[in-house]
Amino acid sequence: MAFVTDALFQDAVAARRYLHAHPEVGFDLENTVAYVKKRLDSLGISYTERYGKCSVCAFLGDVSGARPIIALRADMDALPVQEASGVPFSSEYPGKMHACGHDSHTAVLLAVAQILRQREDSLPCGVKLIFQPSEEGEISGAKMMVENGVMDDVSYILGVHCENALTAGILGIRCGAYMAACAPVSIAFIGRSAHAAMPDAGVDAIAMAVRAYDAMKRAVAEEAGDRPYIWSTGCFHGGAAHNIIAGRCELKITFRFFDQAFADRAMERVERICRSVAEEAGGAAEIEWHVSAPPVINDDRVVERFRETARACGMTLTELPSRMSSEDFSWYLSRKPGAIFRFGTRNEALGCTALAHRADFCIDEAGMRNAIEMFSAFVLNGPTAIQG
Repeated sequence: MAFVTDALFQDAVAARRYLHAHPEVGFDLENTVAYVKKRLDSLGISYTERYGKCSVCAFLGDVSGARPIIALRADMDALPVQEASGVPFSSEYPGKMHACGHDSHTAVLLAVAQILRQREDSLPCGVKLIFQPSEEGEISGAKMMVENGVMDDVSYILGVHCENALTAGILGIRCGAYMAACAPVSIAFIGRSAHAAMPDAGVDAIAMAVRAYDAMKRAVAEEAGDRPYIWSTGCFHGGAAHNIIAGRCELKITFRFFDQAFADRAMERVERICRSVAEEAGGAAEIEWHVSAPPVINDDRVVERFRETARACGMTLTELPSRMSSEDFSWYLSRKPGAIFRFGTRNEALGCTALAHRADFCIDEAGMRNAIEMFSAFVLNGPTAIQG
């Protein structure tokens, strides 16, 4: 059974284009949240904002706990990017752009809300629709909502993301380890500034950072063995003038991995290297790191039920490769089983080929139809319990 009518799909496209033209970043989503609430109000769907700043969670069906509860998640935030896509509904806000497609995710979930509301009396389960802030931000909106209890009564969760590497009309999913953990690492070497003509009077922080740079990379590689990982230095900054020995030098590194035990061992060695180099030079080192998002590990049982639903709906499904990018959807998975899938939005004829986070990113909105259909069918036609 097809759930998406042409009228509903065109409404979803209009919603997506409104959100695209009015992007907001991080937790500052007042207009976006107001739009989502207005749409939910028009459908007579109850919701709460108790799970954190600029979050909305809507409820459908029996959410008393008597039946399983399925959560569906969409993120709402944009990126601090100046748009250069050229679409007629481009961002009206300088320096802000939906360059990762979260506008389409929100529009998809609002369309699903309409479909499920029309069938609420016959829903086989309870449903929570999670509209999340700050997926892109340094502080995770998913983590906030999880810590505030959004997953406490949920049986399992399904998330979605558009994908310009997949042709519009194709869905993709992967069992098990899918996306890497993200750990921002900040290292500061503290020396003592001095006149560049009298280097012995100072302690060169840049020299400490240079000496530690390769040693850290080698140590992480040795600990990794054949494990997949990323260790990329995005910022190396020290000093302010050509004639002053730098008293401080900072490195900002992104560390991506799937194995937490490996990451812990690697960071122990990194900390020892930095402190040893600093002490030998007569300076000091400060190291801060944290896991901003754990790895995305899709639950095999949820993935199999997703595949069953896709087959029943006659949808084209492909197996996704694992990737070193991260997604804070993993915070939901840290509490309950679930999976995130991708819907294809690539269309070379329309010029929809740029990958996410680029200023010229644009999508073939036709791909949204399958995402709406899949979310709806997963709830209405799919199994409602995950065993084991």
